[in-house]
Amino acid sequence: MIKLELLVNENKVDEIKRLLREIGIKKINISSTKEYDEDNIHIEGYRGATYTVDFTPKIKIEILLDSMDTIDRTLYILSIADIDADVLVYEVMKSYHLSKRVAQDYSFSFGDKYRNV
Repeated sequence: MIKLELLVNENKVDEIKRLLREIGIKKINISSTKEYDEDNIHIEGYRGATYTVDFTPKIKIEILLDSMDTIDRTLYILSIADIDADVLVYEVMKSYHLSKRVAQDYSFSFGDKYRNV
């Protein structure tokens, strides 16, 4: 399984969601983040005061993909759609979904290694 992280400008999120939906990706995680880039530091003014702008707001989109075909299609569709994004690729060894249990039994089924902890 592969995890893709896309760091994009805020105004491109709707277009990326539409493109991912077209190729069959239905679940993504989106979070707001800030990027620090020394090359883009500039000074702005507001009501007579000046301040330094050194952080740029960005959106991080995380996608879990399980086949190389889906990964290739995702990267291809983003490259031809004129979307400026930083793409980080990670290999995911395992994925767990934890949910709150109703009963008082707090043991998880991670295997024998963690059973009697």
